[in-house]
Amino acid sequence: MQFPFNLEGYTPVKFDLSQKELTTDQMDQLSANIQLVRDSIIFFTAFANTKGLGGHTGGAYDIVPEILILDGFMKNDDSIYPVFFDEAGHRVAAQYQMAVLNGHMPVESLFHYREFESGLYGHPERDDAKGIFFSSGRLGHLWSYVNGIATANPEKTIVMFGSDGSQQEGGDAEAARYAVAQNLNVKLFIDDNDVTIAGHPSEYLKGFSVVTTLKGHGMPVETCDGEDLAALYRNIQKILSTDGPIALINYRKMGPGIKGIEGTPKGHDVIAVDLAIDYLKEKEQDAAVKILENTTKESVTRTYLGSSKEKAKNRDNFGKIICDILQEIPDRKSKVLVVDSDLEGS
Repeated sequence: MQFPFNLEGYTPVKFDLSQKELTTDQMDQLSANIQLVRDSIIFFTAFANTKGLGGHTGGAYDIVPEILILDGFMKNDDSIYPVFFDEAGHRVAAQYQMAVLNGHMPVESLFHYREFESGLYGHPERDDAKGIFFSSGRLGHLWSYVNGIATANPEKTIVMFGSDGSQQEGGDAEAARYAVAQNLNVKLFIDDNDVTIAGHPSEYLKGFSVVTTLKGHGMPVETCDGEDLAALYRNIQKILSTDGPIALINYRKMGPGIKGIEGTPKGHDVIAVDLAIDYLKEKEQDAAVKILENTTKESVTRTYLGSSKEKAKNRDNFGKIICDILQEIPDRKSKVLVVDSDLEGS
């Protein structure tokens, strides 16, 4: 099976740190690259879904513009540490996509996203040969590590991608204070799409603001419309040219331009195959559509030794058991406080 996008024909755009504005030609090529990469991510995450696998489409799709702009600076200036550190590990599809574009993995590997023993895990696991240069678990666990990279490489600019969900974590608060206190050359690029796995922070966590939170730790902050390429480029150039820690908050809806997902928590996990087909039809990506329409989930029968045929998930059963216990408590509404941790399936 041939990958339905000509990623070998991808033409990276290189940028100089002294260049404050995009040229018309650069804008055109960058726009084409963003569309190509976003379409590819839609396809191979949906292809994983045809096999019953997860995929976390929306976050990876969101941050493509800033990744490609930063890739252009990295390719032209060795003062920037050439790794796309991402504290939102579930956006790993973007890491695999960039590993392919930068020649670390064959394009066909994307057909095996999240397959068992493929090495393309649901969160980054360091594998330098595959172009995955860091490991990253759930939200908020990476910034302290990135601070360490910055401390070990004081002559380099370190880039980290973040999210509004990640920035709610206590570990990030500690990392922010340390980065400011030590004046580390860490640059944060935060996708603020007001969506996490189960809802909108603006609704369930009223008063929270990434901007005011980071400013409270003493970190300089800039803001931008993440879908305005000219403004996004200007802000990224400014951030990279500023000494010390600084953050750029990029506002956009979750999954901009994806009907059925845009602005909703549905974009957090893998895109539904029918929505991916509709999206790709609209983009006239007929080869990708044909593959998705003609791929069916394989029925694999396995025999597990030492266990029964019945299956269950600890995290699902935990919730059910708690509910059963609460059901037996008289006057439970006045005695029990339920706090939504916004983890939903997690």
